[in-house]
Amino acid sequence: MSIQSKRGSILILSLWILAILVLLSIGLGYSVSLDQKLISYQRDRLMALYLAKAGCLAAVAELEQDPTPNVDALADQWFHDPEAFKEVTLGEGSYTVRAQVQGEDGHPKILYGVIDEDRKINLNIASKKIIMRLPGMTEETADSILDWRDEDPYPHLLGAEDFYYQGLDPAYKAKNAPFEALEELLLVRGLKEEDFWALEPFVTLYTDGKVNLNTAPREVLIALGMGEGLAEKLSHFRKGPDGLSFTRDDQIFESLGSVEQQLNASAPLTLQEAAQLTNLISQGLMKVKSEIFRIEAQGMDRTGKIVRSVEAIVRRELKTASGTATPTVFLYWHQD
Repeated sequence: MSIQSKRGSILILSLWILAILVLLSIGLGYSVSLDQKLISYQRDRLMALYLAKAGCLAAVAELEQDPTPNVDALADQWFHDPEAFKEVTLGEGSYTVRAQVQGEDGHPKILYGVIDEDRKINLNIASKKIIMRLPGMTEETADSILDWRDEDPYPHLLGAEDFYYQGLDPAYKAKNAPFEALEELLLVRGLKEEDFWALEPFVTLYTDGKVNLNTAPREVLIALGMGEGLAEKLSHFRKGPDGLSFTRDDQIFESLGSVEQQLNASAPLTLQEAAQLTNLISQGLMKVKSEIFRIEAQGMDRTGKIVRSVEAIVRRELKTASGTATPTVFLYWHQD
């Protein structure tokens, strides 16, 4: 082989080696780029999660700083305060604390703040009469709810125990213990998914069974045993001069003892309505303060493309007779 041929072969080999090195470097660069993007994505996801946690803790701080802890109402700052809870900038991202309630038109309404659980009916405590008056409820479903939460194996008249659930596919047993999650309702005989979503805004598992008159929606007031007229007068009083809920001029019941007097000054009660109110108060079904709150917080990274959420249910710090306080307790926590 001539020297020129050898030189040509070496040149071709060098070009091939160079091409391979270029391809390898491109591949390595692409791999490094993907790694960097993945690291950046994971960092932003973690950042968004901690921003959501920061929003949750900010809501807890707002609850603990409530200037009127013995009375809670829709006009309180923790309930709706966009300045404190909507897209609050923190570091390189932001957080939002929001709650969804049913508006006066029957459609969902977004508020920026915290929602109290004491505005709802506790399904683990409520009587059959109260459960029966909840939206969309039938006697079959009410009896089945009672059978699901009680300890005995004996069904109510229209209820269901193991004999019913064991015949399903897939089969399962009646719990015969208190509800631990509202989603368990989907396992209860006679309750469909659409029924669950109609019921969910008005029920809870965390309260002492008493309902806050200052925050309870109309559906809950009626479930307690109020007639349409009394529930309407109570709702009208709470709206205040502007006739709108969730605004700063909403009126407040300062104590159970003053409820009848305040309502009569706004719209006189009939004898029947006054008797209903007295009966509910004497049964210990109502109060004017809240202790349990649901916090839903979202954290957003600096790009606005990554959102993480946390949901918590807390028992707010309580003052004791001696003036000392117990710390706020987290009863439930979920993060996406």
